[in-house]
Amino acid sequence: MTQVNVDLLLGRRVLSRDGRRLGHVEAIHVIRDADAWVISEFHMGSDALLERLAVGLLPRLLREAMRHRRRSRSHRIAWHQIDIADPRHPRLLCDETELDRFS
Repeated sequence: MTQVNVDLLLGRRVLSRDGRRLGHVEAIHVIRDADAWVISEFHMGSDALLERLAVGLLPRLLREAMRHRRRSRSHRIAWHQIDIADPRHPRLLCDETELDRFS
């Protein structure tokens, strides 16, 4: 099993397979697997930033109003959809259309 220092990933710009800038890693979700912690998914985009900063405590109506004002490019990236061999330069292994929207 490969070990990664997640501090190196937070805030890093994520590039598409063709080198386009897609956003930044704002949150990393991990799960317990026996005696190890394993990355399950990465969250990218402005909604993920709100989650990371614990602004998720804002009243629901205010969050929904903010979400409707702009088109969110926030995504969930499964662990197998991103190359983190170089944690300072994460890159998608799939098309952006294959990513789940973050909500």
